[in-house]
Amino acid sequence: MIFLLFFISLLGGFLSGFLGLGGAVVIIPLMLTVPPLFGLEALTMKTVAGLSMIQVFSASLSSLIIHKRNMFIHWKILFFTGVPMALFSFTGSFVSKFMHDTVIMVSFAILLIIALIFLLFRTPEQNPARGVQDIHINPLVLILTGTVVGFISGVVGAGGGFILVPIMIVLMKIPIKITVGTSLGIVFTGAVFGALGKIVSLQVDYILVIPVIAGSLIAARQGAKFCKRLPERFIHRMLLLVIFISILQIILKLV
Repeated sequence: MIFLLFFISLLGGFLSGFLGLGGAVVIIPLMLTVPPLFGLEALTMKTVAGLSMIQVFSASLSSLIIHKRNMFIHWKILFFTGVPMALFSFTGSFVSKFMHDTVIMVSFAILLIIALIFLLFRTPEQNPARGVQDIHINPLVLILTGTVVGFISGVVGAGGGFILVPIMIVLMKIPIKITVGTSLGIVFTGAVFGALGKIVSLQVDYILVIPVIAGSLIAARQGAKFCKRLPERFIHRMLLLVIFISILQIILKLV
């Protein structure tokens, strides 16, 4: 199980830095479906959610350093979205202890479907802003977004990037590369308190979390470097593909 989680986290960490999703959108379905395929005991949704939140914290911290260097972070959006998201991520994480696994999984699947629909309605070329200086968003909108996304991400054990990225691209009309970097900064602030909530409510397996952290730290930086080199249209298509595959995996697990 240790080696399997390490390789899953390598993939999740790379896609986290590359797509700004935090990694949970990838590793939650994989942690739920892959271990039984190798004859290992299936992990519960609560265990996976706890591991995922720690993975998101590790991957976002590692890749954030690279995105800052590439100037892909909008600090105003990060602050006004990240602070409320951090506070409500802790609340959602703690509340999730009293929720049934199936409810958490269904909620996660619904959010993924909504994210996919959002991304289908906008391509990178439709976003007029090209740099950080061209982006102006009402702080109240950012605070509300951080509050809602933070609570939801805390419940499902995700950093919230899989919701934030479609919102920033479609509703806020932010270029994808700035979306990826800023999203990871926001995800990191939420993951700090989200991870704390999982730890305080005793939902983290401290043996299994070691390979998760190791894999994420190694791969996330490489994903962030790839993000700078590749065109926005390719990143957009990868977002669609990753979210679609995750939806299929969650549906198969529910069935």
